[in-house]
Amino acid sequence: MRYTINNLRELEPTNSTEASMNKSQFFDHEIEFIQSEDLRSFVRYYFDCIVPDYFWTIGASSSGKFHPAMSQGEGGLVRHTKAVAWFCEELLRMSQWAYLTDERKDYARVACLLHDTAKYGLHEFDKELYPKHGAMAADQVCRTWMVFFNEDCPYELTQAIKSHMGQWTTDKADRPFTPIDRLVHMADYVASRAFIDIPEITADYNDKAELDEISPELPWED
Repeated sequence: MRYTINNLRELEPTNSTEASMNKSQFFDHEIEFIQSEDLRSFVRYYFDCIVPDYFWTIGASSSGKFHPAMSQGEGGLVRHTKAVAWFCEELLRMSQWAYLTDERKDYARVACLLHDTAKYGLHEFDKELYPKHGAMAADQVCRTWMVFFNEDCPYELTQAIKSHMGQWTTDKADRPFTPIDRLVHMADYVASRAFIDIPEITADYNDKAELDEISPELPWED
């Protein structure tokens, strides 16, 4: 492993620590799509310690207009994120993305899971910050990566997060350019269509939400 617990202590948690420590288990299924054990550990750490508390409770759309019913209401943003990860896996079967190396496929998977983790700010919910949420998430992922792995964050990962809104990205310079950018944007776009309904995702979310106690084991401490 390239990271140490001492490295992780340099990071200041942005959520309410223990109450959110095992939230990554909402994404157990989707994290398993990632081939790299190190990247799986990074994503778990990021969800457990960095993602703001509001992420776990809000719907995917504050207005309710731009996402399907399954992504509305409490936990809707979590269910949307799961759907984006599922669509990414399906799109990776297409010839235009199937040629990607395993490493680059994993960058796309991580970007899909973390793309909306700063949707309304890095700490408290602030609706005014929404237009910058892709760039904010990318910057936060980059900072966390540099401490976690003690190396620079891959450009393709942060750019895919930054550009995930496609033509609706505020800064034109941050619109999709690389194959990974286009893949993450397409997965997010399809998952946002009003007709989308994936009962398996809703059922998995509900099962996790009903757990009285989630295991205190933290995989990123291995």
